[in-house]
Amino acid sequence: MKLLLENWRRFTSLNEAINPATIEKIEAALTQGGGETYIVGGAVRDEMMPGAPSPKDIDFLVRKLPLYNIASILAPMGSVKEVGRAFGVVTAVIDGEEFDFAIPRTAELKTGKKHTDFNVTTDPNAPIEADLGRRDFTINALAKDSEGNVIDHYGGLQDIQDRVIRAVGDPHHRFSEDPLRMLRALQFATRFDFNIEPNTADAIRSNLDKLNTVAAERIFLEFEKAWTKGAANSNRLISLLGETGVGTHIFGKDFNPREINLPQAQETNQKIVSNAIAFFVDGGNYAAMKPTNEIIKHIELAKQAASGQEVYIYGADSRVQLPLVSMVLNQIGYTEASEKIEKALNLPLAPKELAIGGRELMQLGLKGPEIGQAQKQLIQAIHNNIVDNEAEQLLDLLRNADETPI
Repeated sequence: MKLLLENWRRFTSLNEAINPATIEKIEAALTQGGGETYIVGGAVRDEMMPGAPSPKDIDFLVRKLPLYNIASILAPMGSVKEVGRAFGVVTAVIDGEEFDFAIPRTAELKTGKKHTDFNVTTDPNAPIEADLGRRDFTINALAKDSEGNVIDHYGGLQDIQDRVIRAVGDPHHRFSEDPLRMLRALQFATRFDFNIEPNTADAIRSNLDKLNTVAAERIFLEFEKAWTKGAANSNRLISLLGETGVGTHIFGKDFNPREINLPQAQETNQKIVSNAIAFFVDGGNYAAMKPTNEIIKHIELAKQAASGQEVYIYGADSRVQLPLVSMVLNQIGYTEASEKIEKALNLPLAPKELAIGGRELMQLGLKGPEIGQAQKQLIQAIHNNIVDNEAEQLLDLLRNADETPI
């Protein structure tokens, strides 16, 4: 069915992110070339959601033109990349903005773990509802034609109103086509604070084994979105991971994620790292989502601190990670570990931060490995409140090492 929204003007919520003149120019060129153009997916969905941020990515679906014709029509307006030709997609940069242009898909099948491992069947003359019927969820199976009419064959507008994530058609079929869609259901439900429709949720629980075919990098990207976009409610995500069984299936039976509430002003990367710490400090195989080395270091430092390990053994290169680790540990109840970190940050964590250097230690008669061992002992003594980081106190401690245990 087609819906022409009352008092609705085309592109009103797009103009903060994409220039409407660019959209109109693209549509006019493709229409003149014999095509039939639609804006599809997330851009239409977000326009229909009160309070949602203006969409920054616009995807087009083009009927009645083969892909090579679409590329040739777009070429005079900008640079065209045809790297997605096998999937029925070309990308073009026009007026400084990147757009995807696809022809209708009529079938697709996942063949491997990579996001490119799909067999896709396309038909430029297929009806719009055939392509929308291949989409993951009803809220994403929306399109808008060049006249501003919103096309909704699968009840997406009603599901937006009812705040529901519902698979298009048979959820078992949708998840067999691409098991990542199960994680996307959780991501969208978290991001928009929606519920997952019961049949869709049941299908997730019945198809958990298919998640084994999803690459770790793709899993990580969905968690990134859940942690940073929209409501970014970690408690909601934790509940969904438990209710569906997705959490323990991916990360193991010892997965015990903790809720964390972060300031809205926190940077995107800090949100990702903070949530990763809270999710894995108490268990779970974080390697199943293949996080960055930076995130891994934060998680490992948090695990060590939470287990009662002394902070002074971490070294000065951990100073970058420790403030965020301390904040997260404090929020999730590891107050003693957090306090240890805060104290340690004001004290030396490496030999170069001591008030005396190798020259002074050699003057005491220390050589080679003895110097490194003495420096470690001095750092430990400072953290144990035996001495302050002052040259004379440190030297006196070493001179009287036989009398004063460090």
